[in-house]
Amino acid sequence: MILFLLLLIVAGALVAVYAAQNTATHDVTLWQWHWSAVPDWVPVVLTAAVIGALFLLYMLYSGMVHGVRVGSMRRRVSTREAAINDMQAENQRLREENARVRSELRGMDRGVVASRDETSREPASTPADSDAPRAAKPYRPRSTFGERVRAFFSGREPAGY
Repeated sequence: MILFLLLLIVAGALVAVYAAQNTATHDVTLWQWHWSAVPDWVPVVLTAAVIGALFLLYMLYSGMVHGVRVGSMRRRVSTREAAINDMQAENQRLREENARVRSELRGMDRGVVASRDETSREPASTPADSDAPRAAKPYRPRSTFGERVRAFFSGREPAGY
């Protein structure tokens, strides 16, 4: 774009030099029109003006196309960034919930103690009396899809698993 503008300025300077050097006049006929005593530099200036106007129109057009492309790209990027941020927040929430559930399954949640004192066979009176975790099944990670398929085909698991 800048190159076109610089070329337009250079072309204007060259036409100005041509007009200063050629001060003669002559008759000009174009199709059915006829002009008499036209300076020699006028056709050159008109040609340069038409080409310059076309260059300027092209610069405006390409600038608008570039602006539209950048604007649509920015809109797509901001939409996707918003989706990514939402997914990251959801992921963080799920990680926290997963950690909470795992800690509960591993016995970190020490509510009422279900263990008994081994010597007297009497239940412990308060949770502070015993450090044993509550009686819960140990945490077993969920089997992967491949493990479930192998278990199904080996006959160890039912079809509704």
